[in-house]
Amino acid sequence: MTDGSTLSPGLADFADRLRKAAARLDLTFEDRAELASSTFNGGSTKSTSLSPTDLPAECYAIRISRFHIVLAVLPEIATLEAVRETLRRCRNQCVVARSYLGANETLDLQLMLLGPRASERQEAWRALALMVERDDRVARKLAWLRPEDEQRDQQSFADFLKRTFLARPWIHEEGKFEDAALDELSGSGASMPGLPRTLADEWEHIALDEKKSPDDIVTALVKAWERRGQA
Repeated sequence: MTDGSTLSPGLADFADRLRKAAARLDLTFEDRAELASSTFNGGSTKSTSLSPTDLPAECYAIRISRFHIVLAVLPEIATLEAVRETLRRCRNQCVVARSYLGANETLDLQLMLLGPRASERQEAWRALALMVERDDRVARKLAWLRPEDEQRDQQSFADFLKRTFLARPWIHEEGKFEDAALDELSGSGASMPGLPRTLADEWEHIALDEKKSPDDIVTALVKAWERRGQA
């Protein structure tokens, strides 16, 4: 376990960026130190604790809205062996975290890993990051590979957010899109190539449902798209 006041600069910056991203979206943010501990919920004996050699050297845990997130750091060297060992330890940490969560909460547990400086454009790191993110055991995993130039961190992090639950593609600058674009989906005019009219009608109905939250709308749109060829 790593105390919030003793985080490395990189992990502290990662947590702070997530905190600010949550604040911009008016989402609740809370530290969850127990999720980053070595002891399983429900016991304090050695049998219910993991050895430091089975856990990440540094980690931190937070909650944003309904999502619980374990933050950890990828190794400095881009080798398969080192990344696999880090991933093993982080999965163990997520198992500990799950012991503090309810059945529904575990579905939204995520592991976010911070890549070393200058890893963003290295092919070796890109391949390893894909391997990490494809591992769906225990928790969903995402890796932020940082750029070489710290001045590019803001844009790089913004790109990372687009792949997370904090992405808000439906939020746009005023005047950037026109209402006519939505009308064209199901109106008497031209429709999108390859988009069935019935699906366009369903999408419009979903998008205009004021009872649905933004997350619910996105989920419903995706499910409707997946059902398009099943009728």
